[in-house]
Amino acid sequence: MADGKPKVVPLHGGGGNGGSGAVAGVEIPDPPPGHNLDRQGRRLYDWICTALIKDGRKVGAAGIQIVLLVHTFLAWSDDMKACIKDGRYAESKDGNKYELPHSYNERKARDEIKRELPEACLTVMSQIEARLKESKTGGAVQDDLFADLVEFASARPSVNG
Repeated sequence: MADGKPKVVPLHGGGGNGGSGAVAGVEIPDPPPGHNLDRQGRRLYDWICTALIKDGRKVGAAGIQIVLLVHTFLAWSDDMKACIKDGRYAESKDGNKYELPHSYNERKARDEIKRELPEACLTVMSQIEARLKESKTGGAVQDDLFADLVEFASARPSVNG
């Protein structure tokens, strides 16, 4: 600030909290750009990443899936609070009961979370299955999802010159 102007430095992490630290020597990746996670969402994102890293999972490429799970969980939590506060059903003028929108949204979000948790290796059974697969493949090496595609593309004459 010698010339009266403040020193401007770039901030890393797409607007997050400047990095979350490391777990077991593995850096927790920042969420992808445009994640729109508030403070509570970021804490949940870090918690999920920490749980996966402690279990030996790689989370580098799973940022988008984890962010989707966090958003779904937070929406479910808000809808569940509304269900507790306002109830799940209302009665029309005719005396017919109908499900309130927050009840429907809570139920749908719960179903989606039940589907997403095993895919993100966040249930006991999915962790056991992952360890079983690792033991059969000879270690804790995750598959490279794009290895076949890279090999195919590398073999093309146009790529090699």
